[in-house]
Amino acid sequence: MTIQSEKEFDVLGYRLRYRPDIDSSNEATNNSSATINAEEVVEYFNQRANGLRSRYPHLDPGQVATLLALDITKEKLVLEREFKTSLHNLEERTRQALEKIEKADPVGQ
Repeated sequence: MTIQSEKEFDVLGYRLRYRPDIDSSNEATNNSSATINAEEVVEYFNQRANGLRSRYPHLDPGQVATLLALDITKEKLVLEREFKTSLHNLEERTRQALEKIEKADPVGQ
């Protein structure tokens, strides 16, 4: 686990100090290739926020941030649902394959 120092960024016109929290209970975050640094997070957020601002120039920064938070939350929930469905499908196919193997070559007979 890499401890990252807090850095200051400009986000929607606000100067914010930010350091992504690292959840050591999540195995993916312990993998160095899965580590996300603060610059990546802020760059991604700013790109998405600028896209919303160009489509809806009348929104204030708080409204942009709220809409973006809702969009990102929806995307996260969709990904979680797709992951669970894929995992369930994999488990089902594995179970079916195991049944076919056991029928073809029963253990202990």
